[in-house]
Order: sequence, then C-alpha cells, then structure tokens
Amino acid sequence: MSILAWPSERCFGPKAFTWGASTPKSGYGSFFSGQTQSISHLADRLRATVTLAPCSPLEGARREAFFMEVISAGHWLSVHHLERPNPNGTLRGTPTVAVTAAAGARTLQVQGDVGDTLLAGDPLGADGGLLLLTGYAGAVADGAGVLTVPLVLPLRQQLTAGAGLTWLQPVAHFQIPANQSAFQYGRAAWQASLDLTLVEVY
Repeated sequence: MSILAWPSERCFGPKAFTWGASTPKSGYGSFFSGQTQSISHLADRLRATVTLAPCSPLEGARREAFFMEVISAGHWLSVHHLERPNPNGTLRGTPTVAVTAAAGARTLQVQGDVGDTLLAGDPLGADGGLLLLTGYAGAVADGAGVLTVPLVLPLRQQLTAGAGLTWLQPVAHFQIPANQSAFQYGRAAWQASLDLTLVEVY
C-alpha cells in the first residue's frame, strides 16, 4: 500500500464534485420523558464523490490503469478540496498550532499574525494527511495573532503545540471503498464518464 497524489492530468480533473462527511452516533430516547439524546462516536470521516468527464482512448487507458491499481492494492489517495483548495480568509505564511489539542477536540488554537482571518469552510492541513475545516463562525486572530478556530469535524488525532499547519492545498487521505472496478467504452473507444466514491482514512 502506498500514498499517491491525485493525478494532475486533464482527464483526472473533476466534471462534478460532491463533498460531505459520515458522522456516526448513537441515539437514545427516554421511556419516561420522551427526550432524545445523541452521542458522537468521534469517528467522523470525510467523503467525496468525483465525477470525471468522458475521455479519449489513450487517456481512458491511463485512468483505467491508475484506478484499477488503486482499488486492487488499497492505495491511499492524497486529495484536497477540489472546489476550495485554499482558504478564502487572509491566513497565509507559516501558521502553527498554538496550544496542544487532544483528539476529539472541536476547536483549535492557531498561531498566525494579528488580524488573520479564516472563513466558514476554510481548509487547513496538518501532518499525516489531516484536513481540518473551519466551522461556520470562522475566526479572527487576536492581538497576539492567535485564532480560536471552530472545527466542522472533531480532531482525528492529537496536534501538539508548535506543529506546522498548511493552507496551500491541504490534503486528506482517501481510499476508494470498492472491491471491483468497471470502465465503460463507447464509440471510437472513448471512455465514458466515471464516478468515484472516496472515503477518508487515517
């Protein structure tokens, strides 16, 4: 098993892109009061579906070989948010983790520069293919340059103070959860549109 970058060739560019998450939890209902409660399992995972456009026979052969190998070998794919590769906020430079955050945390303190901003949905990356998404409220750096960033999903692993973060096309690791592959060919051997489901692994 290897970790592979998503190919940059034109035939691997998304025609459509669906992005979301699975958020496993347990629900309970009280027999006496009827109140309900849900408890997160802290096993949230990003999910994506990438639709690739029809392509020429030569390009189709390359796509077929790549994805058949990925599925057969169980390779991981490093994929950034294909429609929002970089933050819309102003955070740039070399941000770091300001305070150690435990796995399961829903906020992260980030050391940037005074006035830096992160907007809702902005991505940040940490070592090991950990892709963080900024929560709805966003964040603004205080007088010490620290942003208290709400997270859309809980941290999958501990992040230690001083650890570097990246804003330039941060990636997560995904697998294609399939045990078979199929590629349709039509007139003049052009490969038909291709839908791929990706599930985050860590």
